[in-house]
Amino acid sequence: LLVSQVAVAGSGKARLEKLLRDTKSVKANFSQTVISKSRERASHAQGVLYIKRPKYFRWDYKVPYKQNIIADGDRVWVYEPDIEQVSTMMQKAALKGTPAVALMGGEKLEKQFKVRELKKRHGLDWVELQPKDKDAQFTRILLALDKKGLKLMEMVDQKGLTSRFHFTQI
Repeated sequence: LLVSQVAVAGSGKARLEKLLRDTKSVKANFSQTVISKSRERASHAQGVLYIKRPKYFRWDYKVPYKQNIIADGDRVWVYEPDIEQVSTMMQKAALKGTPAVALMGGEKLEKQFKVRELKKRHGLDWVELQPKDKDAQFTRILLALDKKGLKLMEMVDQKGLTSRFHFTQI
């Protein structure tokens, strides 16, 4: 029994499920690269991510421009201090089919995503999430986990742009 539990604990899907089950809050630095369909680097950003499960998060972009994206449980607020602008929308609609739904918890992954385990690469366990909703912002989300938790996240949107996040100091 112990051997089978150890084997399962190493799989990407099992590791993701354990992370989502056991994690109550997270703080991590992130580096984001957006890549065009032609595989050219379109932009780069850096910041800090905070999550308090099951319904709160905050993404603070620091470079190249400051921006705060805050989910308060009911609404998502986007604040852009450089242009002194705030926009808001209902949280459920704003996050539908996004990785935030998976990371924040509150619902089983399988409710909104087809979950598929991929082969281990670069010493990381990979899991693919495909939104079940055809109108979701993203067509494919890849999550890479190491022993400490989420290391990389890659999202492909409806236009073919890929956003790649690398998490550090988790």
